[in-house]
Amino acid sequence: LLAYPDYRALLDDCTQGKCELDLVVIASPTTFHAEQALAAFELGIDVFCDKPIAPTLAQADQMIAAAETHGRKLMVYQPHRARVEVVALREILSQGLIGPLTMIKRAISRYVRRDDWQAFSRYGGGMLNNYGAHYLDQLLYLSGSKARKVSCALRTVASLGDAEDVVKAVIETESGVILDVDIHMAAAHPFPPWQILGKRGSIVLGQVQGDLAWQVRYFREGELPEMAAQDGLAARGRRYPGNQPIPWREATFSIAEYEPVRFYERCYAFYALDDPPFVPIAETREVMRVLSKCRQSAAGR
Repeated sequence: LLAYPDYRALLDDCTQGKCELDLVVIASPTTFHAEQALAAFELGIDVFCDKPIAPTLAQADQMIAAAETHGRKLMVYQPHRARVEVVALREILSQGLIGPLTMIKRAISRYVRRDDWQAFSRYGGGMLNNYGAHYLDQLLYLSGSKARKVSCALRTVASLGDAEDVVKAVIETESGVILDVDIHMAAAHPFPPWQILGKRGSIVLGQVQGDLAWQVRYFREGELPEMAAQDGLAARGRRYPGNQPIPWREATFSIAEYEPVRFYERCYAFYALDDPPFVPIAETREVMRVLSKCRQSAAGR
């Protein structure tokens, strides 16, 4: 086992034939990702990089281009799409119970006075990069569509640095699904973590008899009471839509009945066995593009 005080010393030894590397794992602060990945690609070494891939979209594009130029593999740590609740949700959505998807709301909240490097913009910190990269990837993956329009607000509330600890992002995808992300590190009460809405119902995640489960409320096509649109100002019989009963059905899907994607096994299959990447680099770039659009929106550009 060898230890180096600086990654350049390690790469220098490789150029002198003192070591052989097939793969480097970059887990340094975000601001160093591009520099370290480019150096590895120059020496013909594959890269597995922490999220987000880089501080900026331009640097991400540099990394992607360098990997292609040198014929090397590049994948980014985006394991939240592999989580068991996402595996279960994708299967539930495939059943079409709630009809066409209209919105996914994703939230995380707590009160944290962050004082480490993640609290500072100059290191690539902040909750947009830190948690936003994960949740945006989750939602884009679930929607199966690229972003068409992005609106975002960023605030620094409880953090001891200058990087944002509050993120509110709303993304409209090319398929028309709205992705709503709340990351609030200055909240005393928790937000609901998931809400999935469709034309005929919705899905939430919660505890059911002690087990974590997706709870679905929906109605079937053709089961709604017959109604006709009224184009006049007076409601017929002074009856309004709220008076019409909805024939709700309920379904529960226990998370315990599903298996997560074995993320690191998929990494091994990509790097060692030449299988397709579990996280295609084009999807990582889309996350970076949305992160960039979020910053532009928050800055009023």
